[in-house]
Amino acid sequence: MVFQLAIVIIIPIIMGIVFVPPFDAPETPEEEIKSPTEPISDLPDRNFLYFFLMLVWLFFLIRILFQIKRKTFKIQRKF
Repeated sequence: MVFQLAIVIIIPIIMGIVFVPPFDAPETPEEEIKSPTEPISDLPDRNFLYFFLMLVWLFFLIRILFQIKRKTFKIQRKF
C-alpha cells in the first residue's frame, strides 16, 4: 500500500520537474524578430513519456480509490 502512495506522490513531482518550462521569460532584443518558416525545437519530443507517466499515475490513483471505497486500503509500517 505504501508503494502505491509513493507512486501517486512521486510521478507528479517528476512530471513537474521534467515538463514545466522555467519561470523566467527570455529577454527579447529591441530589433524586430523574424519568425522562421520551420519551427525549431531544442527539446526532444517527450509526449510518449508524459502520457505513459499519466497512465501509470491514473492506474495507481484509481486503484487506491477503489480500495478506499471497499475499505481495504491500509497503510501499515513493516519493521
